[in-house]
Amino acid sequence: MKGFSLIELLIVLAVIAAIISALVPLGVNVIRHARALTVAFNLSEISKAAMSNFYLDHNTSISIDSIKSYFSQREELKDYQIKSSLASTLEHVYIWYTGNDVTASQVEKVFPDVEATRGNKPMISIELRKYW
Repeated sequence: MKGFSLIELLIVLAVIAAIISALVPLGVNVIRHARALTVAFNLSEISKAAMSNFYLDHNTSISIDSIKSYFSQREELKDYQIKSSLASTLEHVYIWYTGNDVTASQVEKVFPDVEATRGNKPMISIELRKYW
């Protein structure tokens, strides 16, 4: 008798299925964490670009369009929005992620400055003081 019997083949397939079923949740969690890390990094970079736009260019109406020149790949900005308002000498800037693949709590684990919007979207707020 050479080869595998049907029982042996089924046992091997069952072991492979068990290993795969144990590894899939780990892979999904790694992908979620990586996406949350990417969103956190982008929020940080967008906030730095907004600060540069405000202080270096003296722009008091910061928007996604006004900071595009700070990014080489502008596709990174398509899932983000900015709202700014100037009250006397203080500019309030709110930057949030509009995608549905991560929540604010997931991003907050890697970037503590993140807050949640009403729809549980990750958001960061900054205050910039006008000195000119």
